[in-house]
Amino acid sequence: MTAPKKATGAKKAQPAKRARKATPAPVYGRNRTAIETMVTALRESGRIEPVDEARVTAALALADAVDADPTNASLWREYRAAVETLRQVSDGGTDDFAALMAGLSAEVGDTKNTRTGHARS
Repeated sequence: MTAPKKATGAKKAQPAKRARKATPAPVYGRNRTAIETMVTALRESGRIEPVDEARVTAALALADAVDADPTNASLWREYRAAVETLRQVSDGGTDDFAALMAGLSAEVGDTKNTRTGHARS
C-alpha cells in the first residue's frame, strides 16, 4: 500500500482574522475636562495663540497626572501653577502688573515750565 500524496498547492487552514474593536473614546477626569473647557474659552476669546501650545500641552498632561494620582501634592502644585499660567497668557496687558507699568511710564525729556508764581531770588 502506498500513502496518498499530499497536495503541494494546498494551503493550511488559517484561523479567521478577528475584527478589531473600535477604540472607545478616551474618558478623562474632571481636571482634564476643566482644562479643555478653559483652553476652548481662551482660544475663542483670542487669548491663546499657536505659540502657547507648549503651555497647553503641559497643562493637559498635568491634568491627566492629577486625575490619575489625586493624592500627589507635588502634582497638584505643578497643576495649579500651569492653570495660573494659562490664565495669564496673552491677556492683552489688562493684568495688574501691566496697569502698574503703564502708570509708571512717562515720557523722557524736559517739560516746559508752566508754573506761574514767584521766581526764586
